[in-house]
Amino acid sequence: MMALTYNAWLVGGSIALAAFDAYVAFSVVGRIARTRGPAALLWTVAGALATGSGVWAMHFTGLLAARTGTPLGYGIGLTLLSMLPIVLAAAAVLWLVARHTRAAPAIWLPGAVLGAGLAGMHCLGLLALRMQPGFAWNGRLATLALLLGMLGPVAGLWLNARSRRGRRPSSRLWAVGLIGGGIAAAHYLGTAAAGLPDGAVSLAAFSGLHGSALGLAVSLASGLLLLLTLCASLAHRRMERHADDIHRELRAARDALAHQAFHDALTRLPNRANVLDLLQRLLPQAQRERFEVAVMFIDLDGFKSINDTLGHEAGDQFLRSVASALCAAVRPRDTVARFGGDEFVIVLERYRSEANLIIICEKILALVGRPVQVAEHNVTATPSIGVAMFPRDGEDAASLLRHADLAMYAAKEQGKAGYCFYQQRMTEEARHRLVLSAELREALQHGEILVHYQPKVDLRTRRLVGLEALARWAHPQRGLLLPKSFVPLAETSGLIARLGSVILRQVVQQITQWRAQALPLVPVAINVSPQEIQDSHFAESLLRTMAALDLPHEAIEFEITESAAMKNAEHTLRQLRQLETLGFHMAIDDFGTGFSSLSHLRHLPARSIKIDQSFVQGAGLSQEDRDITEAIIALARRLRLQTIAEGIETEEQVEWLQRAGCDVGQGYLFMPPLPPERVPALLAGEFVSAAEDVR
Repeated sequence: MMALTYNAWLVGGSIALAAFDAYVAFSVVGRIARTRGPAALLWTVAGALATGSGVWAMHFTGLLAARTGTPLGYGIGLTLLSMLPIVLAAAAVLWLVARHTRAAPAIWLPGAVLGAGLAGMHCLGLLALRMQPGFAWNGRLATLALLLGMLGPVAGLWLNARSRRGRRPSSRLWAVGLIGGGIAAAHYLGTAAAGLPDGAVSLAAFSGLHGSALGLAVSLASGLLLLLTLCASLAHRRMERHADDIHRELRAARDALAHQAFHDALTRLPNRANVLDLLQRLLPQAQRERFEVAVMFIDLDGFKSINDTLGHEAGDQFLRSVASALCAAVRPRDTVARFGGDEFVIVLERYRSEANLIIICEKILALVGRPVQVAEHNVTATPSIGVAMFPRDGEDAASLLRHADLAMYAAKEQGKAGYCFYQQRMTEEARHRLVLSAELREALQHGEILVHYQPKVDLRTRRLVGLEALARWAHPQRGLLLPKSFVPLAETSGLIARLGSVILRQVVQQITQWRAQALPLVPVAINVSPQEIQDSHFAESLLRTMAALDLPHEAIEFEITESAAMKNAEHTLRQLRQLETLGFHMAIDDFGTGFSSLSHLRHLPARSIKIDQSFVQGAGLSQEDRDITEAIIALARRLRLQTIAEGIETEEQVEWLQRAGCDVGQGYLFMPPLPPERVPALLAGEFVSAAEDVR
């Protein structure tokens, strides 16, 4: 047999070409796996031509590396035909690996196909030499070459699949080395298996292509094709990644918009739309599976004072703390949502019993009612909770929310800081309020609003020092209604400014009549609503009303509640100072019932502080109320403000208030609110005798 020697450089080049071919194959597999239809077919064909020609070039480079001592040539027909098995095998392998990457058959089958393609290419390539005499085959070496041509790719594919589809660079390099090494080993063992008898000659050397020329041409062409395929694959992958990045950004933006549409920006809780969507999905399921669903509507009493006094940033911080407290009060499966402002909603499911709902309500009251440190102040706002249950209180989302809202308002009317379960009568009461609101609008047009006057008395002399104007509604069917029956309704229905204007005109006209009767006059106090004091044209409108009847400004004084004085504090302060400049006196009403700010009070142009009747009437029962009242009186004296106590009903209250230093009082002990026709006698005579006459 002829002895074979090898050119080490060409052997190394052939192995490198096989490894590069395997690397390109993996890159093309990624493109095929991520595409479908014609694009996948195009990548398969291009990849098969590139990688198949690469193996083919490696084969001829390996043959060129062999030194036989006799000239070699290649028949053109068989040489070109030898490319067909490896290109077809490459196409099959690329497709199989791209579509099935993990199952065991998906690893062995491509190895078997590639081994068969290598064997076919190698045999046809050797036949193209047209050796005479022919090859003397070594069966064992030929079998070993075939096995290595299969096992090398199988091992590489297994390693590639094991390393999370080749995402680790080191694992990819090992896989490339195994496949390239297996192909090279199969070639050189296959060449060794084809023994050349001594004196054998290549007939193709005289009529075919010269070996060195063919090897050089094939290697250059195949290397260039592989390089172009790799560049195309990398460029496609970069474009695909860019498209994926854009898709991810669009999806993130879409998710963010969807989140914003269904969540509150401040607290990141679900919003109204989210809750409606949840209930529309949850209620049919609850009906089918027969489990409980309840809706809690929560409103914070006192939040407006925090917002107006400490600013919106502090109010936002407080709302976030309330959101955290509500989430802590319920189970993870329950939904806490913010509907806007200081309104929250909780949707509970599978709560088992009404008793469990009561426990949750008590927990909410305890957690939300705790003081919170905001802007260096300890602030609190008490929740009022309304509860509606499915299906008893409503069979759809809208009715459940509406009835929970009605129950919440019922809780407010019961004294706030509590909870109330929906009852059918609440709907009737809501309808009654709606009807009453329409009737109030008509009453303002038809002159049904009247003004009564309650005396203010010097506690030391028992003499009349002022009057407070109190609205009454002469309802055609319900009789004379007190302010608590319609003033809150006027505030919620947007009629409070018109109501205030009607009262002001009546008071001014009444004082003018008393002046015409030459009666001694005392200042008449009028309550001003927050909406009126926020109106920039309030002072201008007031001046027009006063000027029309030539009434001195000292005849009118205004009472503004503590919470109203602290709403939009800077604007309110400007309005009050403007009124003071015009000669009007002012008093702070219901002092101590809101979020008191002594620094703010110090700057208000007020001359009097009115102590709320709840403190006066509670002083006989509660030492705390007594202490608060005495502290308010002491504070007023330090600020040189007059104190006026409301709701005095007993002589014991008068004596205690006198000892505490209170200046003025009003209440049923002295005289109830009087209609206008009874006031002249009061103004003309001694107050004590008038009071005794009434009593």
